[in-house]
Amino acid sequence: MQLGMNLNQYQSLKLTLTPELRQSINILQYSSHELIDYLKQQAVENPLLEIKENTSMEFVTRNYNNTNTSYGTFNGDNDYDPIIHYSDTVFTLERHLLEQIMTISTITKGQRCILKFLIGHLNHHGYLEIEPAIAAHILNVSMEEMDAAVSTLQSLDPVGVGARNLKECLLIQTAALLDCHSLAYRIIEHHMEDLAAKRYHKMAKLFNVTVQEIQEAADFIKSLNPRPCSEYHHEMTQYIIPDVTVEKVNDEYVIIVNDSMIPQITINPLYKDMKNEEEYIKKKQHEVAILMNGISQRKYTLYKVTEAILERQSDFFKYGMNKLKPMTLKDLSEQLGFHESTISRATSNKYIQTPHGLFKVKDLFSTGLSKRNNMDSESSVVIKEQIKELIEKENKEKPISDQMIVELLMKNGIQISRRTVAKYREEMGIPGSSKRKRY
Repeated sequence: MQLGMNLNQYQSLKLTLTPELRQSINILQYSSHELIDYLKQQAVENPLLEIKENTSMEFVTRNYNNTNTSYGTFNGDNDYDPIIHYSDTVFTLERHLLEQIMTISTITKGQRCILKFLIGHLNHHGYLEIEPAIAAHILNVSMEEMDAAVSTLQSLDPVGVGARNLKECLLIQTAALLDCHSLAYRIIEHHMEDLAAKRYHKMAKLFNVTVQEIQEAADFIKSLNPRPCSEYHHEMTQYIIPDVTVEKVNDEYVIIVNDSMIPQITINPLYKDMKNEEEYIKKKQHEVAILMNGISQRKYTLYKVTEAILERQSDFFKYGMNKLKPMTLKDLSEQLGFHESTISRATSNKYIQTPHGLFKVKDLFSTGLSKRNNMDSESSVVIKEQIKELIEKENKEKPISDQMIVELLMKNGIQISRRTVAKYREEMGIPGSSKRKRY
């Protein structure tokens, strides 16, 4: 065997991503908010780039039943600011409880200090997150004083505040009612697992009552609030502005690509008079041009993808979710001549406003199941709606099984397996027939 080094020359074809293509791909997959952040970052890195807040919504429209494409401007409501609709004087749980303890004349100054400490250790659901023994050690008070403070805390409004776990929370609420449900109290205290598993017959034998009485107690327990203080937990409302809007105008659908949030980008006028021969200036000008082209390409791609969706899902835009047809990325890829990855990036993190509400664009894609004696297929979203409707109409004393759902769907010409029905049911958060049964 001979070892050595050789120098050979050969030709090969490779697909490489240029900086321009890479940037165009990134811009396409960005949501509106992400694109704004990206533009601000580019403005910091490129002194020639200047961004101006948009004062109007530029859009591309096309009449669906017409081949003419038109461009125009939509004046948005620039006076609307969601921040002014959020009050910084939110009535918090802590404030609500402190006001109550200040009005109780029998509470001493020392007890009030303990209560303030405990209130500071409540989570946003109202549960006490510190062990009383640890709290007593930190405050250097006796357990008798701490237990009395916890008891006082649990007597405040809302009922259930200060509980250390779910069981205690439900017991406090049950005991607070004038017509205390004794059977429900005993079930909560000793048989929460049996209640969750709906072992009604077992509990009926243990308490020597009928199954119907256990059912009534279970209904009462369901009426209790496991998170009694959640109404005091406020979060800033998240406003969603659709990336694309489809409107019906004079029996024709119009596509609007929404750019109201995306700022306009231009070259800083301070650099326009500088010599273009300077290498740095030329490079930065080229980067701005690439960026502007990427944004323009993003708008065009969003429009074309929406147009293809509108063509394939015309029944959905007319009648709603029940008429959604199976549609995959591959379908649009073949129709538009775009790569599947391009379709995926154009639809990820994007929202579409339709005559039937706001949807994620991805929600309009679904696989299909074959219909018997028919080459067409039914969308999985539509099948889920049919399963949900069948369960809502069932006799609750004799709920239908997954196999019965299969048979009922087959009568409508939909061929589906029992395992698929169970999968769809679980995805919708619907329990099995045994746990839906009422007595």
